[in-house]
Amino acid sequence: MALECAHCGARADDDARRCPKCLRSTLVAVDAPKPRAPRRRVVALIAAGVVVAGGVGAGVVALRSRPPAPPAVTAPAAAEPLAASEELRPLVERLRREGSPAARARVAADEVQRRRRARVAGEDDPPPPPRSPTLVWRMLPSPEATVAELDLARLVATLLRGAGDDAAVVERTGPTRAGEATAPASWLGAYMVRSGEQLVDVSAGNVVPASEFRHRAMSPTELGGAIAAQSAVEAASASGMGDRALEWANNAVEVWTTSPTPLAARARAWLAVGASSGLDLADQDLRAAIALRDDAPLHLERARVLLAKRDLAGAARESRRAATLAPTWGSAALATLALAPVIERLDAGAASGCAGLQSARAPWTDDAYALCADGVDAATREAAARRLLARSRDPLRLAWAARAIRPAPLAELRAKLTGPDRREAAQWLVLLGDPESAAALLSTPDGGA
Repeated sequence: MALECAHCGARADDDARRCPKCLRSTLVAVDAPKPRAPRRRVVALIAAGVVVAGGVGAGVVALRSRPPAPPAVTAPAAAEPLAASEELRPLVERLRREGSPAARARVAADEVQRRRRARVAGEDDPPPPPRSPTLVWRMLPSPEATVAELDLARLVATLLRGAGDDAAVVERTGPTRAGEATAPASWLGAYMVRSGEQLVDVSAGNVVPASEFRHRAMSPTELGGAIAAQSAVEAASASGMGDRALEWANNAVEVWTTSPTPLAARARAWLAVGASSGLDLADQDLRAAIALRDDAPLHLERARVLLAKRDLAGAARESRRAATLAPTWGSAALATLALAPVIERLDAGAASGCAGLQSARAPWTDDAYALCADGVDAATREAAARRLLARSRDPLRLAWAARAIRPAPLAELRAKLTGPDRREAAQWLVLLGDPESAAALLSTPDGGA
């Protein structure tokens, strides 16, 4: 504390009794002033302040100029999954003139089916990337093109929404016919369009009452997850895209928690990036998917993973379960045939899988059935095997065909199959009783291991 004159403001010593300037006894105690910093220190502090301020300003400028972080779902077509363009406007305007939502659904399904020459992706087709509704519309007339069921559903929903209906893409959770798989390509899922009390079966071009199929509504976020799952499967099938596939699959699993499809897609991604640890992670995802929906394709996918892990008993049980759930699905029947030696040890009363191929409805199953049916002459059997070999990409079907041809067409198998698919085909060949061809398939053409 210090003394200050309340009259004139002069400062006095601590023990003074009167102001040294006006001699009045009006001294009061005041706070002592802080010592004044040396000039050099003041200059240094000012300079430091300028530097800090400049750094903060530069940081703000950098943050504002930095591009925004990419969205969680970067899959193509996920940002605007039901966006109509001017190219679709003529058809949308035609739909507007129809008298009821049911009539609009019928016309939209007819127009898409009339225009479509492209194949709907199935078990044997490479998974197509998701495309915008407009691009799908452009690709429909091409016989060489492949579109996913999800792409067709998004196109039909876009047309109906543009015409004013409250149409939405829904997930089909039950098969279209008894005894079949819900979605043979389980990693792509199965989709329809619901408009009012009608369902549009986009693959067949049919409009049916909503009560005819088990289905589940999808939120916009879940639709984005379905697109991400399709992108993940397509990327997992491409060379060098495994990390991107896993990124999309993780996002799909996070945003679409009610469906097994994202988990099946991520299992595919794990197989593309993970080697032996990828098999364990894929098996984990497939078990979680089966817990959500006890569906035949999921069991068959798990059978393939267990086969790669050399768990033959587990693979046999999974293939039997797939064949039980979908007795007219040819792929399950064929897996059951291949694993027959193991199944017979587990269950002596197990039925033959050849009858399952006979009742299957897939285009390739007639040729597959000819390779195991009685009374088929050798020339017919080999012709069927060569057709199957030419049309298929599946390791199981290719092994089934190669087993019936002598000498085994190893060059064709090597050209079609690489990496894990080649190893899977070799494992099926061993199960089908042809270990010599399996060993030759895994060796290099010059005889190396």
